[in-house]
Amino acid sequence: MSSIITIIGNDGSYDVNSMLESLKHRGPDASSINTYRLGEANITVADNLLKLDDEVQHIYRDKLGLTVNADLYNKEELIDKYQLTKLENDSSCEVIYNIIKHYYDEGFTLTESVKKFSDELDGDYVLCAFDESDYIILRDRMGVKPLYYTRMGDDVVFASEKKALDSGATSLNPRYAYADNKLIRMYDDYDRCEVFEDYDVLKHKLKGALFESVEKRVKNLDRVSLLFSAGVDSSLIAMILKRLEVDVTLYTVGVENSQDLEYAKKLSQDIDLPLRKRVITQGDVEKSFYTVANTIEDDNLMKIGVAMTIYLTTKLARQDNQKIILTGQAADELFGGYNRYKKYHENSEELQKQLTEDLNNMYHVNLERDDKACMKNSIQLRAPYLDQKVINIATQIPLKYLIHSSEDNIRKHILRDVAKDVGLPEYITQRPKKAAQYATGIDKIIRKKLIKKQAYHDYITQSLQKNNKNKRQK
Repeated sequence: MSSIITIIGNDGSYDVNSMLESLKHRGPDASSINTYRLGEANITVADNLLKLDDEVQHIYRDKLGLTVNADLYNKEELIDKYQLTKLENDSSCEVIYNIIKHYYDEGFTLTESVKKFSDELDGDYVLCAFDESDYIILRDRMGVKPLYYTRMGDDVVFASEKKALDSGATSLNPRYAYADNKLIRMYDDYDRCEVFEDYDVLKHKLKGALFESVEKRVKNLDRVSLLFSAGVDSSLIAMILKRLEVDVTLYTVGVENSQDLEYAKKLSQDIDLPLRKRVITQGDVEKSFYTVANTIEDDNLMKIGVAMTIYLTTKLARQDNQKIILTGQAADELFGGYNRYKKYHENSEELQKQLTEDLNNMYHVNLERDDKACMKNSIQLRAPYLDQKVINIATQIPLKYLIHSSEDNIRKHILRDVAKDVGLPEYITQRPKKAAQYATGIDKIIRKKLIKKQAYHDYITQSLQKNNKNKRQK
């Protein structure tokens, strides 16, 4: 929905306007800067807004402040539970503020107040709460929305992207919060614990959780878009949206005759959903390469290839004035989709370890990249597979329901059976996994054409160094 910047300290030399400007693509509709006293220091909170509805991002009342970048999906339940009958509006910020104040007025400290209810928040968020002496900054447990921090002298500074900060910025581990100048543990890391229920029972639970997840992520939206590769992950989301009678448009890109374009065209016709596609040329990849490398703040070619697919797709969606796009991201980590998993089939302990590590590391390996690629086009990303209920079910599914053998080229079997149950054709439910950058043909252009040109090698290093310059004036 936006970007957030928070500065804690006494150095007044920060050019906050320049920092906000570097993140304007995340929220082109409005911005604000507010500074308050925080003990012997100051706290400055700034934000950019991508306007979706009447959301409020910042509140300061009764010496208690809150700034959020939040998509909260259970506002109604929280309003009922905490009997919040005097809300000034129904924004996520207003709801969270009043829950904090509920515990704060009972005598709990600010950090204690936030810890009392943070695991009740169902959604994707970054929040900064503060009073006259304390502060706490945290993100949702999966880390769907990015947050980085660094020390600048004696000060600590947070921002939604590294480009607003000095070099050396670190991604905040989403299982931790930053409070009173130190990291504090908020949640345990995710772990897998197999529950040996009947296959059909687990499949039914998973199907229900996915429908619920998609439904709450599109609630009250007039229309949505979908990052569509016609793989089983995004196709299942598409079919659920159709079943829910949501106004959805599918978006896909790829080189001429690429797998994704061919499958997307066929499936969109078969399930009668509108498809917007764009044929990508080498010129498109060359033109976008610099932008994407700068956007994701990473020189890893694989990440650039994935991000370029997302960037070009959301650019197409933005031309249609779309502001929300759904993704099939995380299905591979949850259901054993990557090809490398099959080699651990005979070693269940190692396979469990690989799946768990990949899930816990998604926030900095995948999610930050995907969020930045979308937000460069001012489009917000929502990931139904990262719903907490879906994650809880997925991490209980026995490995034998995911991967059948060390030669299994399909994998994700229980998810594929859910896809079959909702009506997807066999050419989709049995389509092997192929990474987005390969299936679109973009990676081949980057590695076989662009990377041979010295200018692209040089540019990666130079552009990242430029982005890492701090955004303040000494």
